[in-house]
Amino acid sequence: MPIVSDELIIFGDRQRELGRGHVGALKESILSKGLLHPPVVVRDGIKLRLVAGAHRLSAIRLCAEAGEVFAYNGSPIPPGQVPVTNVEDLSPADLLEAELEENIIRLEIAWQDRARALAAIHDLRTKDNPTQTFQDTAKELAARGSELSDRTLRREVRNATILAANLHRPSVAKARNATEAMGILLKEEEAKVEAALIERKTKSASALPPDVRAVLGDMRLILPTLPAETYDLVIADLPYGIGADTGGFRQRTVEHHNYDDSPDTARALMQTVISDCFRVCKSRANLFIFGDVDLFLVFKNMASAMGWKPFRTPIIWRKSESEGLAPWGREGFRRTYEMIFWATKGQRGLLLSPTDVIEVKRVSRSDRRYGAEKPIELMRLLIECSTMPGDSVLDPCCGAGSTLAAARQLRRKALGIELDPGAHALAVVAATRDPVYSESVEDVA
Repeated sequence: MPIVSDELIIFGDRQRELGRGHVGALKESILSKGLLHPPVVVRDGIKLRLVAGAHRLSAIRLCAEAGEVFAYNGSPIPPGQVPVTNVEDLSPADLLEAELEENIIRLEIAWQDRARALAAIHDLRTKDNPTQTFQDTAKELAARGSELSDRTLRREVRNATILAANLHRPSVAKARNATEAMGILLKEEEAKVEAALIERKTKSASALPPDVRAVLGDMRLILPTLPAETYDLVIADLPYGIGADTGGFRQRTVEHHNYDDSPDTARALMQTVISDCFRVCKSRANLFIFGDVDLFLVFKNMASAMGWKPFRTPIIWRKSESEGLAPWGREGFRRTYEMIFWATKGQRGLLLSPTDVIEVKRVSRSDRRYGAEKPIELMRLLIECSTMPGDSVLDPCCGAGSTLAAARQLRRKALGIELDPGAHALAVVAATRDPVYSESVEDVA
């Protein structure tokens, strides 16, 4: 293998992007075990362009800066010198595989990058050979030194082609690993198919819209188009503004919060709901909003300014006796409850008088389909204590549709608005599939 000066090697953009991280640990590995595989380069004029080995080259540079000597193939390599493998006539797929080798075989990379790379390799191979199968690609990757079996690689390449085509979906891209991403994707696709069948049956049965329905879109655009003085109750489960879409929360939950949960977004949506929903509510109506403690006074001030009459203290939903998020880990308490803001319009008030501490178990992890999914039983309680049969309920951020399912069971009319297509499909299903109305859905076929 030729040994060249480090100054003769130029980085490519992709290698620089993938080369962040791992470098310190890799440097120690090279010093203790020697350089196992030299960087791969191709000639680019008088210099050499790096094809694969950005992590290794960065680690070698750290060795040079410290004046440390490492070994390659039993020989010491002085600072500033780099052993390289010079390739000239590789196909695009071969070059991509060479670039990927360091990251997949030697170092771990984000599963999203791995999926994109595996999908790109298989795509290039199929362009060269239309009969190329996932098994063929897996065998070629295995031959390059992967520790995975052919069968495992075949499944991974197949899944990578599916995932890479769906990384534009936040719910998929933000999954913790590829297995979780595939599970989320399959669940969303099943819900979409069922939702499409339900919508087709409903449309074929009557030209009139169903009493309980979910629409796909941005509530900030849809709410201003709704007729005034229409709804008796609004239930809104808005973003809490606590960063539930960030890594700390994602490490603790299976179903993730795939919406923007920044404080600014939360406040903007609050203002939209409190103002627009006052207009679309009847002269006597109720409003429930789930929210974080830091936003409770914001709710009160906004609602009072608009004309709502807020209840002075929050309603407490105790969702678990033991399970809950521990913001400080073992050094703090676990939060087993959430807060609900209640306000009324035109002194409507409640029809029943439940206690201000509601004990309803949260949706179990095995049954949870959406990160912020609320139990139907909880929504039933809120709807039943504040409306009559035949009244209209609005949920401007309906998620998986718990409010719609509860409204249908209690014989209320309801409209849900949801921005996320995957959650909207779940909401359509929830709005139609329940013990009371399951037969009527079949009858319209």
